[in-house]
Amino acid sequence: MAVEPVKKRDVVFICGYEISRPEAHHRRFAKELPVFEATWNAKADLSPPAVDSKTNVALWKLRTRGQNWQVDTDYRMFWWGDLIAPDFELSDSRRLLVGWAALFDFVLSGAIVEYFRTNWRYALFFLYPYVLMALVAFGGFYISRRLLGGMLPFADIVAAVIGVACVYGLLKLPAKPFYVGYLLNDWYFASDLVHHRRAGLDERLDGFARELVELYRNAKSDEMVIVGHSLGAVQAVDVVARAKRLDPEFGIRGVPVHLLTVGSSLLKIGLHPKATALREAVRAVGSDPHIAWYEFQAISDIVNFYKSNPVTDIGLPATGKPIVQIVRVKHMLKPETYKGLKRDFFRVHRQFVMGNEQRYFYDYYMICCGPLPLPLRVADQNGAVKSFAPNGAFDPGVIDTGKTAKSVASKKSKVS
Repeated sequence: MAVEPVKKRDVVFICGYEISRPEAHHRRFAKELPVFEATWNAKADLSPPAVDSKTNVALWKLRTRGQNWQVDTDYRMFWWGDLIAPDFELSDSRRLLVGWAALFDFVLSGAIVEYFRTNWRYALFFLYPYVLMALVAFGGFYISRRLLGGMLPFADIVAAVIGVACVYGLLKLPAKPFYVGYLLNDWYFASDLVHHRRAGLDERLDGFARELVELYRNAKSDEMVIVGHSLGAVQAVDVVARAKRLDPEFGIRGVPVHLLTVGSSLLKIGLHPKATALREAVRAVGSDPHIAWYEFQAISDIVNFYKSNPVTDIGLPATGKPIVQIVRVKHMLKPETYKGLKRDFFRVHRQFVMGNEQRYFYDYYMICCGPLPLPLRVADQNGAVKSFAPNGAFDPGVIDTGKTAKSVASKKSKVS
């Protein structure tokens, strides 16, 4: 069966927990385009962003081309950063209060036990900011107590105050490399998300679902790819489920719909026993035979649930979806680049939506802007790379269309 190259694609992108405005995401997207061009010997033209303040949808258009192919991409961003912006305006005292309250929520509910059961790396990532604060507080107390000795009355109280002050000092440091304040905000929002406490979020997601249905009904593209990165994976699954409720024909007739979750934090919410609405959304999307769902995970990304299945790990019956693929971030980058960033866990996490310096079957810009349909890219990983000549020409005959994409994530599998 001959491969029909993609000539027109609709991409819908939902970012994770960050407040950067769409214009900033556009600048970041533009900055990575030269990396894509150099790696694949391609050319790209990018339009300025058009931002609709009423719908919170941004649109920019791309035309990418190689020696014998050309793709037009409409790239939409569903933006919700304004709903989390107030988290970053909290006082340090308030941030500590809500951050530690979130810790107790996820611990007392048993979610932390499920984290350790599903992915111990993520469980340690969850505990990291709290353990660091506890160590800083204890260190400040211990050193102060030793220095004060018997010189002052109430030395223990003074040392305790100094220990607490050290924690406040930790929050005053720049975000890198510790990210403590950011992570407290993140877990505060996660607790709100579980318990449906975040004002305006449901209305925003309903609006996104309406936009998605309208886009689907009028689409003239060869495929639609809905991308959820990090915590955006939660919102992407939710929006697709809401779109299905609005239009039962969504995904059935018309352009093929592909859901793509990368660096996903879906289980961060889904493993909490109170996250019943999200589990219902996962059930609806995971059991729909008309919507393809692919998830990419990486061992070097401690912010995602490596070697997990977001359907079965929250207790739902296996449906064969999502198709889970394991990727190696170090294969996307030059050795010197990877060496310089591998200890910055958020930079590694962001690579899922950045340009690759080396040709690899997982390449975000090729997924969004290249001629190969996403299902074939996942099914024939070697062909996804070898079908592009050094000069950028695309040979669809290299793709093995007889292959079927299969999940490779397994608790017992080894990393190659």
